[in-house]
Amino acid sequence: MQQHLHNAPLVDKINYSNLIDIVNHLVTTMKSSLPNTLFMLMQSYRVTTRDAINANDLGLNAMHVRCLHIIAATPQCTANDIVTQTQRDKAQIARLIKELLALNLINKCASEHDKRCFIVSFTASGTALFNKLLNAERQVNEQMCKNLNSTQINDFLNTAQTMIKNMQ
Repeated sequence: MQQHLHNAPLVDKINYSNLIDIVNHLVTTMKSSLPNTLFMLMQSYRVTTRDAINANDLGLNAMHVRCLHIIAATPQCTANDIVTQTQRDKAQIARLIKELLALNLINKCASEHDKRCFIVSFTASGTALFNKLLNAERQVNEQMCKNLNSTQINDFLNTAQTMIKNMQ
């Protein structure tokens, strides 16, 4: 009996080269899966929201939608407010405002305090579109979070906020 055990291999030799390759692959996969996951989440969110408000038909992109949110949230909103909040250059924001004006979604009028400064606000169609956008975002949020509990959602939000702060 003792001789039989002596002749049997007790442990196969570990191939450390393969083990290192596996660990490196896992680390690489983990690193690349975060950017891929974030990109896929944002892309899915944007596409679903854009489809819900027919943004493609209107010629709106993500920056237009972002501008609409800023206009809605900022009293006496100016182009400079949009520049500051989006961290985009003035020329790009000027083009976006011009496009939103052409679509009759916003009005532009001189400020009472500074005639060189223009205040942008929603037209009736802009208000209707923004309300449709808010409704679409609510539906997308519900769909996106339907199998998550409040702890998971809060953990995700806290993690995402920490990541955002790390990037600033």
